[in-house]
Formats: sequence, C-alpha cells, structure tokens
Amino acid sequence: MRLIFKKGKQRELLEDYKKSCGTDRWSGVARCLRVRENALKEWRYETVSLPSRIYRRLDSSGLYGRWIVEKKTDGWGRSLGGKNSPGRRNRIRVPEPSPLLAEFFGIIFGDGNVYANERYGAYQIRVACHPVQEQEYAEFVSKLFMALFGLKTSHIRRGRGLYTCADSRELADFLLKNLPGLKARFSFPPWLWADNECLRAFVRGLSDTDGSIYRLSNKNPDTLRIRFKNADKSLSAAYRKALLKLGFHPSRLTYRNVFLTRKEDIERYLKEVGFNNTKHRKRLLKIAPSYSGQIRMWENPDGETKYAGL
Repeated sequence: MRLIFKKGKQRELLEDYKKSCGTDRWSGVARCLRVRENALKEWRYETVSLPSRIYRRLDSSGLYGRWIVEKKTDGWGRSLGGKNSPGRRNRIRVPEPSPLLAEFFGIIFGDGNVYANERYGAYQIRVACHPVQEQEYAEFVSKLFMALFGLKTSHIRRGRGLYTCADSRELADFLLKNLPGLKARFSFPPWLWADNECLRAFVRGLSDTDGSIYRLSNKNPDTLRIRFKNADKSLSAAYRKALLKLGFHPSRLTYRNVFLTRKEDIERYLKEVGFNNTKHRKRLLKIAPSYSGQIRMWENPDGETKYAGL
C-alpha cells in the first residue's frame, strides 16, 4: 500500500523521525530504516509516495494518520506510467508480406524478444547484438524497424549486449499474432513458405543472428562450413526444412545444430542468400578471400544498394 500525504506533511514526518533517531545525517536515518539513501531522498522531496510499511516505522503513535489524503495499491504508478507510455501510443504501418518482412521475422526469431505486459501497459520489441562486433548490424536492424513499421528505435547497452529497442503495443500484437512460434513450437506463416525469395530472406535473418561461418581446415582455406544453432530445437528443424526447400543439402539436426558443408552449397548460399551482418561478411573475407566476389548483392531498407562484401 502507498500513502499520499497532504503536501509538506511527508517531509515533516521524516524530519521528526530524524530527530528521534539522534543523528544529524540522513545517511544515519537510512540505516535506521534499512533503506537506500536514494529512496529516502525521494520520500523527503515527496516525489514518491510513502510505503505503508515505512510509515508504520516512522509514526508508531499514528499522529500523522490524519494527514493521509489517499491510499493506493502497490504498482499504481507503474500502471499509470504504462498506460501513458510510448509503448501504448506508438502506432505502426502494417506491412504486406515481403522479403524484407521475412528477414525481420528471421531476426526476431534468432535474437529478438517481444515483451508484453498488459497489467502495466508496457510493450517493447528488442533485438540483441554484440556491442562491438555488431554495431553496424544494429543500425541495419534500426532501418528495418523504420522501413517496415515507421518506428524509431533506441540503442541500449546492458551488460554484454547492445539492444535495438522499439516501444509499440501494436507491433507487439502484430508479431505475436503473425509469429505463433514466439510462444510455442515454430511454424511457418503460409506466405513465407510459398515464396522462395521470402524464404531466402528469412534464412538470412536467422543466419545473421544465430549462425556462423568458419573454415574446416587450415590446409584448405576454401573448405568452409555454415552453422546454425538455436536453443529452440523446433526452430533449428525449421531452418533445416527451409534449406531443403531451397535445394540445399544441410546435415541432419544434431544437438540443435544444422550444418551446410558442400562447396557447391556454400557458393550457392553466398550468391543467393548472403549475409547482412557485417560480422559474418568480415569473417568470411578474412578466412576465405577467394569468396569475396561471390557474396550476394543486397539492398538496405532505405533503398541504397550496397555490395555485401565491402
């Protein structure tokens, strides 16, 4: 329970308690109450309402009870903030099925997350990237959000991750409706499975986020392998199914891993699918420079065509 006092009375209550504690410092008061100094400062300046459990310790005799003008349940502030948050207000353009949307779906399944909290009205879509190796890719993802949905994003560093974030209830609802695999076993949206160009874009989104490319043998730099691995076994199985549909020869599913090893498959993959994640492109050019001329041309979401190998 949170207590709202008549203006000035919450601060007065804390001042009286400070005198009774026999200390001249607010840090000593914080120790007496076993709370953080920052929380105590917010209560003193009345920017945050006082928890009832703290009030009972401050005013054991109940003298200030008459100055309580309102009582609210815990979390009311978060709920109000959620109702007024950008996540509820940000509207989106609803895109038609396209290779660009298919690639975005692949990215969301690979390293994305949809946070939807109806109770507090908080909705956010996040895509995780490496803070050093994938800064360019984070910008690419930002352009996808804008090109597809008309949404601006922010970049947040947290721990070892760099997150591209967009706040929108409409986008969260759109993704949860169109991508049932976000909450259950993966299943293809029908239009994605029916169009090979969309399927290639979807595979590219998955590989850019949860895939890797490496050299099998140092003696032969042209012997490469593409690997995909996801914690969700059903998604790894779907990735393999997509490769088979596109005419590739992937390995069997082994411990959530899918491998592409045949030289002709690697060459076809680079030409027809490619990478939009510069981390993979730079690694490929480093371990096998002879493949530089075979990497697929790709188009930025803003319409600017670039060469994927550069």
